[in-house]
Amino acid sequence: MATKEYGKLSADQFRRLIRKLPEVRAGTKELPDLLRSSTSEKLRAALDEGIYWAGFYELPFAQHVALGMFVLGQKDWLIEMTNLEDPQEAMLRFLDSGEELDGKGPDGQELSLAAALAVVASFQRSILSIMLYKRSMSALVEEVRKGNDKSLFDAVRIDRSALTCPTIALRISKAEIRNERHFFDSLRKALKGPSKKHWEGYGNLRYSLAVLRELGFDAMSDAELEHLLVDVLKVYPKSSAARKNLRRQFYESGKMKTL
Repeated sequence: MATKEYGKLSADQFRRLIRKLPEVRAGTKELPDLLRSSTSEKLRAALDEGIYWAGFYELPFAQHVALGMFVLGQKDWLIEMTNLEDPQEAMLRFLDSGEELDGKGPDGQELSLAAALAVVASFQRSILSIMLYKRSMSALVEEVRKGNDKSLFDAVRIDRSALTCPTIALRISKAEIRNERHFFDSLRKALKGPSKKHWEGYGNLRYSLAVLRELGFDAMSDAELEHLLVDVLKVYPKSSAARKNLRRQFYESGKMKTL
């Protein structure tokens, strides 16, 4: 097995992971358009039935992913992955292959289209959340649970359906009872979505820093940071201020303990 310079990821695996991000971002925009324009009776029936995924955000991110894969009928695949010598490489090859699911749910019956769409939507928005805010939707909701309203507004910017997440709905109910006008002014702004600054900012860089944090890299030299983020991953431009700016970003990311 090749040397892994970054814990569970080699430099090549890290690069390949980052290259997947534009697909995720594009998919987040394309999925709603696809659903609205589809003429499939099966899809229309799923939309009429209702698609709900905000409840996934109540779970820690790792549990969210595991449950989502289980719903998609991938329990055996997950078990097989954990027993491989290099599960990260197997995952990347699976993503590269574009292999489709077999259409079977966890009980071996036909996979519910509404359930599958819910899982995909929750995964897409969680990855987008990491790209914009360096933590998943699960992490944002956990912060809301601890009383952080800013994280609530960030979650809603990523996914307006997060309003139906129990933790967020409870906070909104309290604000209604207390007539917190400032809260609702901020919520109204959040419903407009991420700011242009965040959309045009360094999403790949934020995601890379979150991955480093998850891999346990809480101490890297300025030279190591520049080499990885500028030369290897190319998520930040080469400049005289690169090391200083990357150090600040790395420090700020390190203060976020939960993915």
